[in-house]
Amino acid sequence: MSEISPPPLLPCNFPRHPAIRHAIGMLKQKSGFDPDRYIHWPKLGLAIQTMMFRLPDNPLKEIAQASDVTLREQHAHLRGQIPLMYALMLINAAFLGIVTHGDVRSLYGLIIPSVLCTAIAGRAMVWISRRSKQLTARQIRRHLYGTIAASAVLSAAFGGWGLLLLHDVEPVRGTAIALYIFVGSISCCYCLQALPVAGWLVLLFGAMPVTLQFLVSGDLYRIAIGLTFMLAAFVILRSLATSHAAFRQIVHTQSALQRSEERYRLASLAANDIIWDVALEEGRLNLSSASMGILGYPDAAAATSAAWWVERLHPEDRPRVLLQIEDLEGSGKTFWTEQFRFLSGGGAYLHLILKAYVVRDTEGRATRVVGSLQDFTVQKYYEDGLRWAALHDSLTRLPNREMFAAELESALEEAARQQSAFGLIVLDLDLFKAVNDSLGHHGGDALLSEVAARLTRAVQAPGTVARLGGDEFGIILPDWSAGEDTEKAVAKLLAPIGEPMSYEGRQIDVSLSVGVAVAFQDGAISEELLRSADLALYDAKREGAGRICVFRGELRTAAEREKKMLADARSALHDDRIVPFYQPKVCLRTGACVGFEALLRWHDAHGLRSPAAIGAALGDADLSVQITERMLDRVIADMRGWTSSGTSFGRIAINGSAGDFRRGDFAQRILDRLRRAELRPWLLELEVTESVFLGQLAEKVSDALNILSQEGVTVALDDFGTGYASLTHLKQFPVDVIKIDRSFVSRLGMADTQDAAIVGAVLDLARNLGIHTVAEGIETPQQLKYLVVKQCDFGQGYFFGRPMAAAQVKQVIADWDTQAVLAACAPDNGAGEPHHPRSSRVV
Repeated sequence: MSEISPPPLLPCNFPRHPAIRHAIGMLKQKSGFDPDRYIHWPKLGLAIQTMMFRLPDNPLKEIAQASDVTLREQHAHLRGQIPLMYALMLINAAFLGIVTHGDVRSLYGLIIPSVLCTAIAGRAMVWISRRSKQLTARQIRRHLYGTIAASAVLSAAFGGWGLLLLHDVEPVRGTAIALYIFVGSISCCYCLQALPVAGWLVLLFGAMPVTLQFLVSGDLYRIAIGLTFMLAAFVILRSLATSHAAFRQIVHTQSALQRSEERYRLASLAANDIIWDVALEEGRLNLSSASMGILGYPDAAAATSAAWWVERLHPEDRPRVLLQIEDLEGSGKTFWTEQFRFLSGGGAYLHLILKAYVVRDTEGRATRVVGSLQDFTVQKYYEDGLRWAALHDSLTRLPNREMFAAELESALEEAARQQSAFGLIVLDLDLFKAVNDSLGHHGGDALLSEVAARLTRAVQAPGTVARLGGDEFGIILPDWSAGEDTEKAVAKLLAPIGEPMSYEGRQIDVSLSVGVAVAFQDGAISEELLRSADLALYDAKREGAGRICVFRGELRTAAEREKKMLADARSALHDDRIVPFYQPKVCLRTGACVGFEALLRWHDAHGLRSPAAIGAALGDADLSVQITERMLDRVIADMRGWTSSGTSFGRIAINGSAGDFRRGDFAQRILDRLRRAELRPWLLELEVTESVFLGQLAEKVSDALNILSQEGVTVALDDFGTGYASLTHLKQFPVDVIKIDRSFVSRLGMADTQDAAIVGAVLDLARNLGIHTVAEGIETPQQLKYLVVKQCDFGQGYFFGRPMAAAQVKQVIADWDTQAVLAACAPDNGAGEPHHPRSSRVV
């Protein structure tokens, strides 16, 4: 609140005012008392200024800028004070008029007091009529301005009437009139504590004229009374200023408290919180108004008993919450947080979070608990949904791999306590991709959902069924006791799952590959046990569709061996220890060396190693591609070197794997290398096995082989007769050469062998289709002569030469003895007629 200087009538040097100085002079003359000797007038004036006249610079401006809360509080006080003020003023005016009636003129004793009393009564009625009205801030301001003006006008009229009476009555009665006027003024002033500027005007216009009249009267008695009035006025103004300052502080505090409470109320509503207060000794519970909407009890905001609250706690949560309340006494905790379920008025249980502060007495005993309750039911359901989604498969609604792993850990712990065992089954769907390709993903999803439902029906509690990912499922069978009949027991359990199913009028055959492991027998920890079941599953898939394999110790040994192969292959690639060795390929009609096959070799600390030592890497989708890339780079570099030296090396054959075709750019990668090396494509031959024609890569394989064939690269079908290929593949794919596997050639020359019949049939088939033939693994003259008689085109094996390093190839070509080879090829009793292959690129 801003301050102002004292009113103009009483400046800081008010003792020098002529009227005051005259009064002091008369006092010194008649009594001999000199106030100047005892009073320091400037300090007194300053004290009066700072202590008694603390009013705003602009009272009207203060009212205009006051907050709504301050205005309403001020108006509320004035509605009780102002009617009382007018009542006192009315009584004073009426009695003063009565006692002076007959002693003064009628104007002063009857007419003026009548008019004054009427005006006072009118103003009082106006204020009384406002008590029941709801006023706006603007109306309140207007009323306050009117009160200030009315106070000034009525006080001036009252004070002026007093002066008129003083002049018209006998001097002996002047003191009584002055007391009427002064007491009436200070009484009215006291009633205006909520509006001090109006009280100040009441004293100024009501009491000050009479007081000044006494001070300048020249009568010592009246001067003393005037000075007494002055001091009393100072005290009243001091009291008025102090009271108003206290009033404003209270209003400010209340306003701040109301704002704080409103902020907290709004924050509580925004946070969906209930404020609660529990008196532990009385067992009384108080809840905020938010409880009605959240809890659903209309009377919840009224004081309720703690027993009412406890009755509505969820039966499962009640003992825990009561135990926590009992523990508050001895634990000494200050803050308490708890979660529980509470029965709402609608009959459903709400999930609530309690956050409370524990109030303790001087002896440390808990007496009250004050805090908030938050309804997090929706959040709880949402969190539960997220938790469920994190641990379950959305399609089949079965537990996922993460939850299955946790269940497996629990099953191991329980079995260890019970000293029992349980079975672990891992299975997947055979040819699931074929279903997806033929029926679409909706068909595949329907198959997965149906299998999941069948598994759930087949495996009763406490067994566990989970979808581990893709088309793979896992089963935990507690109390497993199948013994030696494990495979039969699993087959019986899964028999209903393998029944055909119908989807959109089409029948889907359901076939499962299954791996089985037994706890503690095949693994004591979850990772080891699951690994054993996986190894059994892999072995079942290698044996064919619809197989069940029970884990055996040798499977782990094979897995470790495969793991070492992969590690050795990665190390060999990293250290550039993979090199091609070249084995001659011979024309059995001319005896000439027509080319070489590039065979993979690698070396380590033990020396040169065969590809069999890293055989697992050749079947790995990633490593096989890296190995092919390394072999291509080395072979083409060797071919470039031989070409530069003028060595004619014929055609070099290199092997490709199924993984090489997966990216779809295998043909382009080969042709780009040949182009960079400035080598013609017909100098290279690509050998592939029958397995690459099968499965989902068939289309990519066909595209790559056609591109290579069109550019001049010949295509050889390696290990013919040992795989699963159909004879239709010989027409479907651009095959130039069939290579007869060494397993058939090795037994040629023996009496009545089936291998001879097979080799003869393959040679006849190739000749009729116009495809060249190469026999691998020729090691004896008898094998060679048989193949010559059967009109095989080319031969390859130790009989002609072992695989050699690139540095030896040039010398071998230079020393090649064609006549010696022809002599070895000469049949004992005549050779058959040579056939004419469809492609002239081979010879």
